[in-house]
Amino acid sequence: MYSIGDYISYGNSGVCEVMGTELMDSSTGGSVGRQCYILRPLHDQSCKIMTPVDNQKVIMRDLISPEETKQLLEDIPQIETLPEQSARQQEISYSKALHSGSCREWLCLVKTLNQRIKTRKLKGKKVTATDDRYFKAATEKLVEEFSVVLDLDAGEAKDLLMDAFAAE
Repeated sequence: MYSIGDYISYGNSGVCEVMGTELMDSSTGGSVGRQCYILRPLHDQSCKIMTPVDNQKVIMRDLISPEETKQLLEDIPQIETLPEQSARQQEISYSKALHSGSCREWLCLVKTLNQRIKTRKLKGKKVTATDDRYFKAATEKLVEEFSVVLDLDAGEAKDLLMDAFAAE
């Protein structure tokens, strides 16, 4: 069980701070008497999420450690990219990676799209809206988690991430 002040990764909401727990009552819907976390997403301080402590539908996990973060960044050259597929299959693969809740999968997605975007630009082609959207979303997830884990501001975390890709 998480404690007040813990930071966790919560589904598509990204990094959230655990603000407390409370029992669900009839005004909040769901099963009355069920213990819930009250979460506040870092990217939207005005938002409040209530989710059951035993939620099995949404990925809820500890943030990775600073050591794991540094190891992931060092592992970028060895991380496999997603295979080339039809546009529809590619988008399914992108979505699966983005919603995996895994920093390693997000890095795989960013690496894949980073290479794809560079290749398209070298050929004089535009970046597709799909590639751009998934690249930005996966990058934002990584930057958010890395900034909390490494105690950096978002700009520094993004620079660290992009420098790691440039070094490969």
